[in-house]
Amino acid sequence: MSGELRTPPAHPEEFFEWGELKAAFESQHIGKVFKAYRNHPRHVEVFGKTLNQNLLGRWLGLTQAQVSKLENGKPEHNLETLRHYAKTLHLPQRLLWFDLSRQSRLSRSKPSLIEDGVITPPRVLLPDSSETITGSLLTDSLFFDEGFIPKEAMASIVRDTVADLMAMDFKRGGGHTRRMLMYYFQNEVAPLLSWRYSDTRLRNDIYSAVAEALQLLGWSAYDAGSHSSARQYFGHAVRLATEADDVLLAGRVLANLSHQANFLGHFGEALKFAREAQDIAGPKAPNTVASMFFAMEARALASLGDKPGMIKALHTAEQLHESRNPEKDPAWISYFNAQEIASEAAHCFMVLGQARSCVEFAMLSMDPLHTPPRTLSFMRMVAASGSLAGGDLDNAVALASEAIESGSSLQSARYVKYILDFYLALTDKDAGLGAQMADLLHTHYPRLIIPS
Repeated sequence: MSGELRTPPAHPEEFFEWGELKAAFESQHIGKVFKAYRNHPRHVEVFGKTLNQNLLGRWLGLTQAQVSKLENGKPEHNLETLRHYAKTLHLPQRLLWFDLSRQSRLSRSKPSLIEDGVITPPRVLLPDSSETITGSLLTDSLFFDEGFIPKEAMASIVRDTVADLMAMDFKRGGGHTRRMLMYYFQNEVAPLLSWRYSDTRLRNDIYSAVAEALQLLGWSAYDAGSHSSARQYFGHAVRLATEADDVLLAGRVLANLSHQANFLGHFGEALKFAREAQDIAGPKAPNTVASMFFAMEARALASLGDKPGMIKALHTAEQLHESRNPEKDPAWISYFNAQEIASEAAHCFMVLGQARSCVEFAMLSMDPLHTPPRTLSFMRMVAASGSLAGGDLDNAVALASEAIESGSSLQSARYVKYILDFYLALTDKDAGLGAQMADLLHTHYPRLIIPS
């Protein structure tokens, strides 16, 4: 075999989708990647046996003993060495936890904060700009005023601040909170990743809190329509939550990725993320969290046209939610109440064209006293779309008009898309009502470009 393979072959993309090889990449241990690579079924299929350590070593400029030590010993952290191995074996950048040739991985789906074994803060992109908030501001952080704030209090401070900003996000939309959150993250939160912690428990607590901030950064970017940035932040949050052994938070962020993928029309990917959320949290997920994961699966299945699968996933979500124990829930899932379950059901039935069920659940999802303003506006538009699909144009226009008038202060690209989708569907059914809706949109969104 060595005579036939003087250099490593360039394998097709599907070669790297083998479960054991992907798991090896996820471990961020190059030796485990080597071992899985050598034992890939494709090699057995083509050559009749797996690759041996001698041959792999010749490709990489190593002895058999060195390959064995890498496969069975501690992870290699030297970045240049890792790059050499990856380039030689044609390993795809999308699966690596380090950059090849110093190229940026910020556009990848799961960017890593780990380089040479040290967690480093990501650069935070300003909206609609290539500028960044520079690291020179980091020294102004109160967290770096030695002894000013006890380390043990930092995680709770970050979580409390993020919760306050999240409340604003629910009320006003991602466009309002994004700049404040980015400034806070870069100046007060990201510096915490540069510290070295002797106490693993404290380190994990702080890393988890930072991941919560990144999660909200991702959500606010998604809501504002900056999808590539949102994907970056979500990817960072998954990595950091996993590093902190906070599998519930990692699952939460994967559920966010599912929500975003579904919105963008990547339905297969949305289903994959929803199921990965369930897998990563596993039995540790309390019922409320698991209910949210199954609701995301139901959304994806509805978008894929799988009504029986959607009904099953939604029913599971409802059963889990009904049997929840709030005392076991993390604080961040408190928003996922009975109205949220109804909201998810309404979205699912809207996608499947089940107008009556869509309107029924949309109305159940709205509580004028407790539902956040952004959610109310979204659900009025969902109910309007359901009414329109069911042929009740008067009710559809009334609901949409109420949503547009009450939600005009929202800064949410997602919400604007809901409005425009409704307007186009209404115009197709009744040009006169469409013209009236256009006038209303011009009044409340004078800068909005309305399709003709």
